[in-house]
Amino acid sequence: MRFTALHAVGLVSLLSGILSFLVISQATRELGRIGATDYIGTLIVVAIIRELGPLLTALVVVGRSGTAIAAELATNQVMGEVRALESMGIDPKQYLVLPRFLSSLVSVFALLVLFDLVAVMAGFAAARFNGLPGPRYFQIVLQSLSNRDVWLTVFKALAFGTIVGVVPSYFGLAVRRASTEIPIAASRAVVAALVGIFLCSALFVALG
Repeated sequence: MRFTALHAVGLVSLLSGILSFLVISQATRELGRIGATDYIGTLIVVAIIRELGPLLTALVVVGRSGTAIAAELATNQVMGEVRALESMGIDPKQYLVLPRFLSSLVSVFALLVLFDLVAVMAGFAAARFNGLPGPRYFQIVLQSLSNRDVWLTVFKALAFGTIVGVVPSYFGLAVRRASTEIPIAASRAVVAALVGIFLCSALFVALG
């Protein structure tokens, strides 16, 4: 969790802040010209908090931790450590995979909360920079945010965290005895996890 969540705080905060500041700055200028600033709340809730936030957070975790999980478990497999655990009566999935799975769930959820908080505050800075009063900005955002958006974000965090924890672990343990399989397993794990995340995101949109 220290590597997956804590070490990714700076990157997630940077991405969230830049993205939100750019989007809200452009939206404030363009919508302000036609007197439709109320749609800023819908934009930040739907586009950033509901869609881009979970997606970008999951992509960051997959790029950093998904690769590490697959490579580490593949190394354990090649070095015979998995077989050594089995010979001692220890379930490798429970000992190696379960902690990484739970860590992925907690980390993706925590980073997503951080992403959303930074996005809202960066949007506030962008709105103030472009002449929109602060109280008005928060009023617009709160009016646009619903319980459904909150629960949808939570479900996405759990779904993406599951993908990050399960898919790289599967590919890591699927290697045999050749060390050349380690980078291949890591590459396949990241690609499969990315595809799974995008398909899962599309499914949420379709069901929503």
